[in-house]
Amino acid sequence: MNNVTILGQLEGNPELVYNSKDGDKKLYKLIIRVPRNNALSTSKVKEDFICVKIWNNVLGDEFDYYDKLTIGVEGKLVSFTNPDNKNYGNDFIAHKVFQFN
Repeated sequence: MNNVTILGQLEGNPELVYNSKDGDKKLYKLIIRVPRNNALSTSKVKEDFICVKIWNNVLGDEFDYYDKLTIGVEGKLVSFTNPDNKNYGNDFIAHKVFQFN
């Protein structure tokens, strides 16, 4: 089962990366800052910056989301490849968003 949950702080505002011709479908990109669990080291806390893609029907009104907002995101990882360049990667596609205040 491919189910991932991430809790962290929003970095910046949602960015529109795709808009259909009729304006019905929009794809947004969010960056979530998540502290990395570093139990073995007493050094400075490291953080991961995770890119999340999310459709407008899940996100709702993007103006409700602002920099440093604590959110939870639930979704799945989708793998992709580019056979020409032999590049591989993963996208996090969200299907639920929760705001914490």
